[in-house]
Amino acid sequence: MSLIEWVKVFVLGIVEGITEWLPISSSGHLMLVGNLLKLNVSDAFMEMFNVVIQLGAIMAVVVLYFNYLWPFHTNKINSVRSCCSHSVENMVPKKFRRLFVNQYFCIDKIVMWLKIAISCIPGLLVGLSLNDWLKKHIQHTILVAVMLIVYGVLFLLVEQYNQKKKPRISRISQITCKDALVIGFF
Repeated sequence: MSLIEWVKVFVLGIVEGITEWLPISSSGHLMLVGNLLKLNVSDAFMEMFNVVIQLGAIMAVVVLYFNYLWPFHTNKINSVRSCCSHSVENMVPKKFRRLFVNQYFCIDKIVMWLKIAISCIPGLLVGLSLNDWLKKHIQHTILVAVMLIVYGVLFLLVEQYNQKKKPRISRISQITCKDALVIGFF
């Protein structure tokens, strides 16, 4: 591979690395920049490259937040209260909490993962049922560029509209299963 191709790969990596952390479509930006730079590779390689580069960005998130996300731990010093919110604490029998929660796992994090799974259901259903149609009709450069602009403007309008409102949810533990499903639909 020539030096120019390596520079293109580097630029695509930078685009993915920056956009993955922002509330914007990293896939859309990667597609637009990829269409501008045009790597000299096959379509199959480019598809695999996109998967691998996005996996790298997601793994960076997992590594960074691993201690916040991993529900199993062996820290016997922490109290149950440090791990379980009051609402979850009341759902778990005291004897079970005393024997297992404190020593082996954190109920709040398991409940969080359950809510994450619930939020994935709408995307999974749409993705499985409409995958071929979406690839054929939605993945066009002009449409992606226009939608990035439209959603950017919508983000600004929603932020402006809600600027003075106090958020209903300020902690992850306050998200209900219904909220998780609504998030998944969006």
